[in-house]
Amino acid sequence: MPKCFFLDGPAGTGKTFVYSTLLHAVRGKGDQAIAVASTGIAATLLSGGRTAHSLFKIPLTLNATSTCNLKPNTSEAKILLDAKVIVWDEAPMTQCSCLFSCR
Repeated sequence: MPKCFFLDGPAGTGKTFVYSTLLHAVRGKGDQAIAVASTGIAATLLSGGRTAHSLFKIPLTLNATSTCNLKPNTSEAKILLDAKVIVWDEAPMTQCSCLFSCR
């Protein structure tokens, strides 16, 4: 059953360290772990990190009914389906319509 967790804390308290440790632990067991971030700078701090827009194919212009442009039967879709964990760093910086487009 899918679960969602939210990690919060002020700058410099180790959130990225926790994410990196989680990603390393999951990948160390041979499982798929995906690292995305709301900004390119944040994505570079995570091993294998990409922007959420890049991975999920989120449109740059969003509205309340926008959806991701990720196509089924693609390599990106398979990676998402196989993932044991998806870490989205800086998710609170993302517009709600961006998060909702990934439903």
